[in-house]
Amino acid sequence: MRDQNKTKAQLIAELDALRQELKAPSPEVAQAPAPNGEDRFRSVVDNIVDGIITIDAKGIISFFNPAAERIFGYNAAEVVGQSVSLLMPEPYHHQHDGYLASYLATGIRKIIGIGREVMGRRRDGSVFPMDLAVSEFRLGGERMFTGIVRDISQRKELEAQLLQAQKMESIGQLAGGIAHDFNNQLGIILFDLDLLIAETEGNNALVHDLDKIRKVVLRAAELTRKLLLFSRRQRMELRPLNLNQQVREMEKMLARLLGAEIQIHLRLAEDLFTVQADPSTLDQVLINLALNARDAMPGGGILYLETRNVPAAAQPSSHPGPFACLAVRDTGTGMDEEVRQRIFEPFFTTKDHGTGLGLAMVYGIVQSHRGWIAVDSSPGKGTGFEIFLPALQQTTPDQPLDQVAALKKRGQGERLLVVEDEVELSERLAQTLGDHNYAVQTASSIAEARRLWQQEGFDLVLSDVALPDGKGPELLFALREERPGLRALLITGHLGQALDWERLQQAGFPVLHKPFAVEALLSQVRELLGRRP
Repeated sequence: MRDQNKTKAQLIAELDALRQELKAPSPEVAQAPAPNGEDRFRSVVDNIVDGIITIDAKGIISFFNPAAERIFGYNAAEVVGQSVSLLMPEPYHHQHDGYLASYLATGIRKIIGIGREVMGRRRDGSVFPMDLAVSEFRLGGERMFTGIVRDISQRKELEAQLLQAQKMESIGQLAGGIAHDFNNQLGIILFDLDLLIAETEGNNALVHDLDKIRKVVLRAAELTRKLLLFSRRQRMELRPLNLNQQVREMEKMLARLLGAEIQIHLRLAEDLFTVQADPSTLDQVLINLALNARDAMPGGGILYLETRNVPAAAQPSSHPGPFACLAVRDTGTGMDEEVRQRIFEPFFTTKDHGTGLGLAMVYGIVQSHRGWIAVDSSPGKGTGFEIFLPALQQTTPDQPLDQVAALKKRGQGERLLVVEDEVELSERLAQTLGDHNYAVQTASSIAEARRLWQQEGFDLVLSDVALPDGKGPELLFALREERPGLRALLITGHLGQALDWERLQQAGFPVLHKPFAVEALLSQVRELLGRRP
């Protein structure tokens, strides 16, 4: 600790001594010679990240720094004394000498002193984009040129990925909007079919024909789900699912994607465990794996789609079992261990024009289902992907469950408010609910709904998510504040991720996805009205 009794003069003297000590070089530093200008220049040139190439008036390379060696793949000794056109792809390889001669004769410049983006050629023959800035100087009376080169391959790749992402986003927005409107129309058709089937219950032939039409409508609804998934406007909807049924429904689509040269063989286990899964995202998994298999079998081959029960499976970060396993195997070229270790990395691809996102998306989907994926592959022996999904320890019938249940009148005069801006769908909802002993009023906007709400109370509010003057959820939350016991049901054909799903779930507002069957609507309404406020 500093002596508190020292005078001010003593303290000043100590500080001066300390300053002199700091200024004085250490013995080691004092003995080291100061670097000259050439050493400094060499240090900068050798460590700079940009390539520096110097040529004379004939285009002969006289200097090639370490960064240029890394960029082009040549050692300096291999290129010094060679024409700089060695580093250029066609057509620049043969045009360079003429351009340089033209500049020397006329002074008209295209790159010198300006800089531009050009293409370079590496030692292995690969072509890459680079930024090139060229300056002119004189050395010993001779005209010389120095080019500063920066490899922009990674930047261009990122720009291309961004452009592709923007393009896909635009397509996705269009697809999502079309799917939303199409779902409204499918909802009307499905409603009418259900009512016709219920009214013609005694005519078995007519019911059979109507039911075939209904199945087509349901398949069309599944296509809109795929559009919404593609547009990333589809929220995952987990439900009990039989993987055998999913594979069979996708078989024809995969056959069209793969072409006649590739055969599809199914090996499906009986009494397969049921899984909790989203069918549309699993379709994406199958499509991505099948397309990868197609690329690995350019001359044709066999794609095996297999399922089996796995009572237990040891895998870090997953529970021990049981699982249902979905396997996709091909007879293609296979891959080595180095590639196999990286296949799920985003942007890693072995294809010339691949994005490297397909298998990364597969991995993410499987993870979101609390499952895991294993890969078995070796060169010349094909590739197999095994997807393990947690089982529900029950079986689900391996057949579509889309039959129309008998429609029973179950209303008791309860007052319902339907908020829907699609006029035809609103009319179908009101008519159907009215036929089942409910007192129904309709509104086409939030403003109209609030006006009706103020005039009289309702036992339940059914609201579309997207309305002309706002969002259905916000209407419901506002009405809930006025009446804490409000019971409500949201209907939508567009499962936007922007919705606060957790908040809706906590509020007890279920969501019915368009197109929905009449029975699904009546059951949901009855269940909500049966709850205590």
